[in-house]
Amino acid sequence: MDDAVSAALSYFDSVDPALAADARLGWDGLIGVSPPAGPTQHSVQSFLWVYLRHAAEGPDRGVDIARALGELLDRLGRVGYADIARSAVTEELVRTVDDAAWLQKYRAATEQSGIGALDTELVTWQDAPTGIERVIVEKIGETLEVATIAGEFEPSRPGGRPLGANARAMRRRGVTDAVLTSDRGRDHSEAVLLEQLLDHRIELWSSYSAPRAELYLGLRDALHDAVEPMYGCVRRLENFIGCIGEGVALTDAGYLPDELVATIASTVFPPNERPSHVGRELDTEKVLVLRRLLMRVRLLRRSAGRLVPTARTRQLSSDGLWRVLTGGIVGTGYHPDTIAAEVILARMIVGQDVADVETSADDLARLLRAEGWTHAGETPAPEHAEPLARTLVAELSALGAVEFSESDRTSGSQTAGSIATEEGKRLAAAVLRHRLLHTRYPSL
Repeated sequence: MDDAVSAALSYFDSVDPALAADARLGWDGLIGVSPPAGPTQHSVQSFLWVYLRHAAEGPDRGVDIARALGELLDRLGRVGYADIARSAVTEELVRTVDDAAWLQKYRAATEQSGIGALDTELVTWQDAPTGIERVIVEKIGETLEVATIAGEFEPSRPGGRPLGANARAMRRRGVTDAVLTSDRGRDHSEAVLLEQLLDHRIELWSSYSAPRAELYLGLRDALHDAVEPMYGCVRRLENFIGCIGEGVALTDAGYLPDELVATIASTVFPPNERPSHVGRELDTEKVLVLRRLLMRVRLLRRSAGRLVPTARTRQLSSDGLWRVLTGGIVGTGYHPDTIAAEVILARMIVGQDVADVETSADDLARLLRAEGWTHAGETPAPEHAEPLARTLVAELSALGAVEFSESDRTSGSQTAGSIATEEGKRLAAAVLRHRLLHTRYPSL
């Protein structure tokens, strides 16, 4: 391409020096974000839609450079890429000053282009990927571009109906996941691209603050191992849902009837974990906690005074239920509640006492202070953070993810500490893994 580009720029220089200068700026910028083999559709879109609006001295200059680059790409025979550079979409994105409005338009344009890496069950992409994540996104874009040219997203037979938007998106997600998990992407440590991305996200999130770096220290192996599910917690939820059946009428106060509470207590929990007192649901904490958890992750819902399974609950396999649990118990928000959960989960993985809420609250308060959070205008202190650490501990206990430590079990202590079971450690690691791969953290 070098000789062809030089010849084209020389021609432009002879007829319109200003056009030649802008085309050269555009080409240099494009090459800077392109793979060694040369521009791809993904790199063209990335340069025009992401980098140019900041690199150019104002929107007008950005549009001039985009149009000049389009003329150069046209002369090089890259007509499709030239059309992108000269499109109304590119001009609109370059001229959009407000970042929130730009982001919304950028996501829509990338989706419409057909080569953007879609969010899947495996990963949610950052808006401005860096490091290995950017390399992976580019590889997915190149693969989708080749698949498009090869007709992978066309009807399976000549003259057939064009694929609908949902079908095309499903195929693109399939391509995305295939690239992430393919053996062709393995590095020197034999890690596929998805696991390389996980390492990158650990490093990225650890850079936000020193307490967060401490939090993830020593968790890497457990987070990688958590790709494989364990089913004890899942069986507990399946048994609970089984007790609900097709649905059950709630009391006037909105609780499960007493006889069903007793059935759940004896069916769902093993003898050593059964509530010491079984009566009303409001007084039977483990049953109430599990029921609220199942509603929060949208596996059960209220309908006309009844508690019923949701439509997707009836279709879920055990693997699907594991994904719902690990993805929904904490979620992907960046908020003091979810940061508190991260602290508890990290302590579980390394075998620390999760019932020691005071220590957890102290760790959490340091993390919140380091990342700029306040509590009612004040710097967070352990007494502010302590309530945030309690709810998840109750849910983990109801799931059977924690147990008394050996010393407390033998001593009969009334203030027994709780450490994670082996399955509890896997659950904690899987939840943190999900957060790392799916949370879009704001820039600090």
